[in-house]
Amino acid sequence: MYVDPGRIRRSLLEVAPRVPQWGRVVDGDWESEWEPFHERAVPQGIEQRYLGGRNWRDTALFDAFRDQLNRFGNAWGYTDEAEFSERCREIDRLHDSIRDGGYRRQEDLHGPDGYATTARFDEINVDIGREGEIYWRSYGQHRLALATLLDIDSVPVIVHRRHAAWQAVRDATDRSAGCATAVHPDLREATNRETVPARHKNKKQFGLMG
Repeated sequence: MYVDPGRIRRSLLEVAPRVPQWGRVVDGDWESEWEPFHERAVPQGIEQRYLGGRNWRDTALFDAFRDQLNRFGNAWGYTDEAEFSERCREIDRLHDSIRDGGYRRQEDLHGPDGYATTARFDEINVDIGREGEIYWRSYGQHRLALATLLDIDSVPVIVHRRHAAWQAVRDATDRSAGCATAVHPDLREATNRETVPARHKNKKQFGLMG
């Protein structure tokens, strides 16, 4: 499924399961606890870096790293600031790659080397709530933040979980006629008529934004 990254504005507060369970349909109030995605340390830090011109060490992302490191002695697998600074340089390279060459699927990046099957599931993962709201779930928050910043028109995502009420809407859409014009990307996906964008360039390059 392809989604305008600017449409993914929320992040669920619950802890993701250790083992991903893609494609689940779940009832209940699981989508009631969320935070704005842009308030997370990663998108904040990316905005401060590329819009504010800050050194990585002066961003919210580095502050969050230091806090984790001080409390646990390890932050996301990094044990000192030098290691994490290299990770930030990788984000710089990713930013430049998306800016200059567009957004590419993980499967395309890894190619036919035996890893491509796993790479399919390393796309941005999302959940879809009862009203069709799309929540960032796990995987790819750096890519999502960069794609939003760079005005990329669409990015590939994998749905981790759908609310049962939304699945009922999706099922009804699948059975009805003339659904190709459905506005929600998950409803277009249900009709199996959504085309795969040839390239995921930013909107300014397509002339869609002033």
